[in-house]
Amino acid sequence: MKRMLLAARYYSIEPLGILYLAGLIRDAGWECKVVLVNEFDFEPLYDEIRRWQPDLVGFQIWTGYHKPAFIACDTVRAMGVPVVIGGPHATYFDQECARHADFVVKGSGFGLLRGILERSLSPEVHFNKEGRADAFPLPDRDLVYDAYPELGRSPIKSIFASVGCPMTCTYCYAPAFNEMHGGFKLTVRPVTEIIAEAVATLKRWPLRMVYFQDDIFGYDKKWLEEFALRWPVEVGVPFHAQIRLELARHDAGSKRLDLFVRAGCSGITLAIESGNEFLRDRVLFRHMPDALIVEGCRKIMDRGMTLRTEQILAVPFSDTATDLATLDLNNRINPTMAWTSILAPYGGTDMGTIAKNFGFYGGNNDDLSETFFDRSVLQHVAGGPRDIESVVNGLGINPKAPPKEQPLVRLHAIRDGSAGIVMNGAERLGTIEYLSLSENERYAADTVRLQRLFNWLARVPRAETLGKRLVSIGDNAWSWEQIGRETDEHLRQFGYAAKLAEWKHSLAREMGVVSPDELPEHVIQNPAYFAFLPEGGVLAAQAAAKGVFDPAHTTQESLDELGTLTRRHLFHYGLYQIEKGRNPVASV
Repeated sequence: MKRMLLAARYYSIEPLGILYLAGLIRDAGWECKVVLVNEFDFEPLYDEIRRWQPDLVGFQIWTGYHKPAFIACDTVRAMGVPVVIGGPHATYFDQECARHADFVVKGSGFGLLRGILERSLSPEVHFNKEGRADAFPLPDRDLVYDAYPELGRSPIKSIFASVGCPMTCTYCYAPAFNEMHGGFKLTVRPVTEIIAEAVATLKRWPLRMVYFQDDIFGYDKKWLEEFALRWPVEVGVPFHAQIRLELARHDAGSKRLDLFVRAGCSGITLAIESGNEFLRDRVLFRHMPDALIVEGCRKIMDRGMTLRTEQILAVPFSDTATDLATLDLNNRINPTMAWTSILAPYGGTDMGTIAKNFGFYGGNNDDLSETFFDRSVLQHVAGGPRDIESVVNGLGINPKAPPKEQPLVRLHAIRDGSAGIVMNGAERLGTIEYLSLSENERYAADTVRLQRLFNWLARVPRAETLGKRLVSIGDNAWSWEQIGRETDEHLRQFGYAAKLAEWKHSLAREMGVVSPDELPEHVIQNPAYFAFLPEGGVLAAQAAAKGVFDPAHTTQESLDELGTLTRRHLFHYGLYQIEKGRNPVASV
C-alpha cells in the first residue's frame, strides 16, 4: 500500500484541513500519517520519514511560516521523497512554492490531491477553477487524535459547514481567491453530511461543543432553516459560529439569529476591526457605522449567546487615538471577549498594496510572522488618518465602490524626507507626515502593550481614558505595579473607591485566603486586572503556577505570557463556557 505523510504546524487547536485531507487519502486507498511540527523543530518529521519511508510528503503551509517550511521541503526532497505543497501560501504564491516542491496544489485541493494520488497529474503547479465543487471527504479524526491525544481529548471539535466569503476586506486573501475562481461562490455542504460527521465524532471522542470554522456560517438562509430543525434533534451539541455583522442587520438579521438560537448556537465570533469609521471604510473595506455595530452585537448578546469581537491594531493610517477608539467601541459593546491582533500586511492583498503604495511596507512577506500578535512592521504616519482623510474625501468616491476603484488602492505617495506627497498619477493631492524612527518605534511598542491588555481593558469603565494613561507610561516606569497604580487611580477618579476594597475581599475568598493582605503579590499590585475577569481568582492562581510574574522576566515578557493566559482563560470560562465559572467580582 502506498504511503503519504502530511506535515503541518502544531497548534493548540486541531488542524481541520489536515483532518479532511487525511480522510481523502484513506478513501484513495493510501496509508496516511500526520506529523504536527512544534515551533520550528522539523527533526521529528525527518525521523518519521526515515522510519516510515512514505512515497509522498504533503506540507500545509501558511504565509509567515513559509520560510522554515521551505527549508523542510528541500530537506525532504533531498531525502529522495517527492513533496506536495498546499494551503494558503501555495494558493497565492504558487511559483515560489514550486521551487521547493514536486507538486503544488493551488486553490481548492481535494480533487487535485486525488489526481496526484491516482497518478493522473504530473509534477507541476495544479489549479482547478471548478475545484470549489469538490465534495468534502469524511475526515479521519482517529488518525490525528490517536497520534495527538490532547487534541482528541479536547471537548471542542471543529467542522466546516461551508467554505467561501463574498466580502472584500483588504487584509484577507478571499477577494483574490474569488477572482481566481471567476467570482464568489459559497461551497455549502449538505446538512446530512455535516450531521453524519458530528455523529461519527460523538461515537468515539469527547464532544461538548462544535466550532464551525466557516467565514460566514448560516449565509444560506434555506440551508440554515434545515440545519436549525435537524441539528438539535440529531446531534444536540451546542456550537459556536463565525459570522459577519451584516448578517445580523434589520429584520432579516434578527430572524437569522433566532434560527441560530433554535439550532443550539451558544456563541458568535465576528470582526469589527476598528473603532474609526474612516479606517473601516477606506483602509479595511468594512462598511458599517458604529451604531449598526453596537446594534448587531446587542442583538446577539440579548439572545443569550456569548460574543467574541475581533479587531486589528496598527493598520495603515492608524495611530494611538484610533486604536483607543477601537478599545472604546468594545467597551461600549462589552463583549464576552475582545480578541485583538496586530496587522500583518500580506503581499497580494489590497492591504499589502496600500502599504506598499504609501511606503509603509515594502517587504515580500519574508519578515512577517505566522502569528498576529507581533510588533508592527509598518512605517506609520503622524496624526493617523487626519491628512489622508481630507485627500480621500476630496475625491468624492463612494466608500462602498468596488475595491479597484477605492482611492487608497489607486493612489501612492512619493517620499520627500519626513513627508510623503500623495499622488494620483502625476497629480499632487496633498501630503502625509511619516513618523520618525523613534516615534515609529514608540507607536509599535505602545501597540504591543495595548494588544496584550486589550481583553481586560475592554471590561474596565472608561477604558479609553485608562488606555491613554497606560500608553503614556514611560519605558523606565513601565511595570506591572505601575499599571496597577494607574488603574487604581483611574477607578477612584470615576467613583469606584469603595468598590475596590470589596473586590479585593472577593478575590481573597476566590483564592481561599482570609485577608486581601494574603493575596499573591501580583494580585495585590493590580487586583483590578483579575476582578474584571470571570473566575479571576483561578486566573491569578494559574499566573502564579506558570511563573508569569517571575522576577527574572521583563515586564513585557510577563505581559506576553499573561495576555496569552488571559485569552485562553476567556475561551474556557467565557466564550465557550466549557465550565460555568463565577462572574467577575467587579460589578459596575
